[in-house]
Amino acid sequence: MRREAIYPHRSVRSLSFNVGRLLTAFATALAATGLVYFLSERLLAFHYRLSLWMLDICRIPITGSHSVEVFAPIGSAPAAMTRVFHSRDEPVRIAILFVCAMLGLLIIHRRVELARNFLVFVMILIMAAAGVLVFDPAFEIDSRTFTQIWLRGETLVWLLLPWFSAGLYALIQPALWRGFAWALAVQGYGLVWSAFRLAYCLAVIYYSGPLFALLLWFGLGLLADVLYLIVFFSLLTQPAAARTWGRRLTWQS
Repeated sequence: MRREAIYPHRSVRSLSFNVGRLLTAFATALAATGLVYFLSERLLAFHYRLSLWMLDICRIPITGSHSVEVFAPIGSAPAAMTRVFHSRDEPVRIAILFVCAMLGLLIIHRRVELARNFLVFVMILIMAAAGVLVFDPAFEIDSRTFTQIWLRGETLVWLLLPWFSAGLYALIQPALWRGFAWALAVQGYGLVWSAFRLAYCLAVIYYSGPLFALLLWFGLGLLADVLYLIVFFSLLTQPAAARTWGRRLTWQS
């Protein structure tokens, strides 16, 4: 006999969804987004100082600072300027980097079966960037342009992050204040982690030129944002379930 309805999983039934809790999460996410918007100038300035500090630790020469436009409502933000060589000036260097990167990825592809699909995608990104440099030698990407693209993507993440935090973190916690504390921690982590990743990308571009710019933007940009959201969600799910259902007993023979 077939059931007329499928009962929700117990992990979903344990969530205390009610009108007051949902309205509180909505109001908090709205207030956090507004706070990020109104403090965007200070947040971007802190992001710049932190990435500049990391570049100084890595001994990457800074040629100056330039203001880049993020979005019209947000305004502009400072960007550190580093030297980036052009492919037409050092084609041999680009060719050596391309061959070494492809050989390294092929070796990993043969040894790590689980990562093969992802490695194929990475190789496609590198080949696409190399194709642009071959067929359009005038193509250039400097640290200013890369920083502008990076800040536009990360600013959108910071504005949307409170809504993900309210849905993924705040509502799964038995204590609402604990969920909001975790959401605030994730917001701060996203800002600091973005500055570290940007500094690393600028350091790689300083040594390798524009060949890996597309891969860095995707792998350490959007993909890294999704990964740390999932990691934080996994870290919060286990203790939240333990508080709601109790810890699982382990039987010993």
